[in-house]
Amino acid sequence: MKFAEGKHAVTIALASAVVVFAINFLNLSTPFVATLSAGCIVFSLISILYSFIALSARKVKIGGFKGKEGVKYNLMYYKNIILFDEDTYISTIKTQYNLPKAYHPDEQDRDLARQIISVAKVTNLKFSYFNLSLIFLFLSLSCAVATILLLGL
Repeated sequence: MKFAEGKHAVTIALASAVVVFAINFLNLSTPFVATLSAGCIVFSLISILYSFIALSARKVKIGGFKGKEGVKYNLMYYKNIILFDEDTYISTIKTQYNLPKAYHPDEQDRDLARQIISVAKVTNLKFSYFNLSLIFLFLSLSCAVATILLLGL
């Protein structure tokens, strides 16, 4: 999860630099270039907003099982883990890892499963917001490159 948060910090810094760059061209140029600069600023601010939302994303709900029955899932991959509820996750672990038939999960197993699913869901949410942030950052950088090309810098 720290990796996801680190990417957001870099995105915020880059988008902030693009905003500072674009502000310089708002009053100095033709209306078209000023419009590109304004678009650059807007897209960067949206990117920053999504990054800050992702950094504060901590609360998730664990719902029911959303996967397909009979499919063998990688139980360590966060995109697969988010499909499970704690009881289904525990029973799938018991089946896939050939735990003894006499094994009966207790509250500690449920707590661990709930924590694993929660961390996977938060990680998935952070990466989703990061992807949105990157889209708007790309649009912002495209506007900045267009501004540079039009001004011949």
